[in-house]
Amino acid sequence: MIETILPPNDYLRVRNSKQLESIVKRNIDEKIVAHYLVVNQWDPVSVHFVDNIPIESQKNIYVVDIFDIPNAMDTFRYCVKANKETISTTNLTFSAQLPVMVVIHKTFPRVVESNGAIESELKIS
Repeated sequence: MIETILPPNDYLRVRNSKQLESIVKRNIDEKIVAHYLVVNQWDPVSVHFVDNIPIESQKNIYVVDIFDIPNAMDTFRYCVKANKETISTTNLTFSAQLPVMVVIHKTFPRVVESNGAIESELKIS
């Protein structure tokens, strides 16, 4: 089931693969730009980013913990390919570095890996 009430920081924590697949497919179908912050709950940098997601952000931000969804990148690739086979998903590979952010604009995915780029994308100062 997809949560419809956002927590105070305006992000949605994705709890399982089925929920992630549903969210990604819906956002692609509706051509909504979505930001998926893939984190590790034991990593201080990941916790910092999650704790500092701006209140009332204008972005659709979803937090995906690798302990809840270890196959998140596979889910992103599957959803993009299912929507449009010609779009390359080669950049959607699991990075050893966490946190990492996957941004899907319509059906075009991109990965943001550096901490500074993630801060900039989330508008964290």
